[in-house]
Amino acid sequence: MNMYTFHIFFNHCISVEHIGLTTHWHLVEIGPLIMPETVNLNIIKDSIRNISSIPVTSKWWLEFSTWEDYNELVRTGTTLSVHSVVTELQRRFQMVENGTCSIENINENGNIMIDLFENLPTVLKGYQITAKRRNLRTLKHIAAFNVAKNISTLGDIQMLQIPQSLHEIVNTFLDTYSGDYMNV
Repeated sequence: MNMYTFHIFFNHCISVEHIGLTTHWHLVEIGPLIMPETVNLNIIKDSIRNISSIPVTSKWWLEFSTWEDYNELVRTGTTLSVHSVVTELQRRFQMVENGTCSIENINENGNIMIDLFENLPTVLKGYQITAKRRNLRTLKHIAAFNVAKNISTLGDIQMLQIPQSLHEIVNTFLDTYSGDYMNV
């Protein structure tokens, strides 16, 4: 069973200040990571998890060798399963509120890199979300993945009444976050 785990990388946060008729932009270089809007993150995650319901071959990401090849195939009019996946993801990504979302890359392992930009009245935020494809082979891992989909932190795992030995397995399926404030 194929499924995806998510890593959210914080690219930048720019505060917007309107003074009179001019707008001032300030790069936020310190402070806590500002998380993506929950509704947008859920749209992306649900879209990626929905890939299995699209009628495509089981290893659809292997139908082209590089992302550049994918773009060339689009120009020639050739249609492969990967085109169905990308078209459906792009359609679903249009539901992102107050921002834009696009596929940056799909690699040879089926991992999907997504760019998310959120434009709010006082801040512009940029993220790169990596959906890492994983193959679940045991019932224990499938169960841990399904638990992790419904919680968000290690603290949530501690509150569950599940065997201690499963805590680390569930933790491997939680979303991870990181950031680089100086990379803008």
